[in-house]
Amino acid sequence: MTESAGVERPRILVFFDYACQFCYLDWPRLKRLRTEHDVELFVVPFELRPDFPVEGAGIETLGEGHSERVREHMSRMAREGGLTLTFPDFVPNTHRALSLGEYARDLGPEVHEAVHEAIFAAYNGFSENIGDESALERIASAAGLDAAEAMTAVAEGRFDERLHQFLHLATGMGISGTPAALICNELFIGTRPYQVLSEALERCLVTEGDLLAADTSEAGSGIM
Repeated sequence: MTESAGVERPRILVFFDYACQFCYLDWPRLKRLRTEHDVELFVVPFELRPDFPVEGAGIETLGEGHSERVREHMSRMAREGGLTLTFPDFVPNTHRALSLGEYARDLGPEVHEAVHEAIFAAYNGFSENIGDESALERIASAAGLDAAEAMTAVAEGRFDERLHQFLHLATGMGISGTPAALICNELFIGTRPYQVLSEALERCLVTEGDLLAADTSEAGSGIM
């Protein structure tokens, strides 16, 4: 939980990888939760393929293509979320992209979210190779970052330990893939409809409200 103006509010942990298309499609739903319920979204990078070749690999090589039915479902999710969606024929190595996201995190929440969304869209919306330094440099520049400094930080591995710690956190919770989200004490693996996420959050808010009421009652009885 985090504090805002002295009032605690729920924090949702969102586990993602930039090459996870359902993570990209879930993002508008999560932002809607934030808007409607005043919760904090904390995105946690989860590198799905840490041993992947730097150049990435073709979808067919990995056997990770989507069926036509799944593509139709994903396209519907994209329309509902106002997102551009493509189906790249390759899977990039996302280590550099995740590192750039962490560089942006250290510059503040607004910068971080802008870069986070730009990296997501570059691959999932426009089929760009986000494992390529030139693509990431363009994203950094477009976001107003010092692209040279950002790419130096990425190349030097300044965020490798942080990414490792985030991965350790996720695996310690039993997470082995994305998308995943922790809403209070409920862990959701895989994409979920907005209503399911909203109901989980409502349960969380009710529980927190009951605890706050109990604490207030006990404090009041102690004053009498």
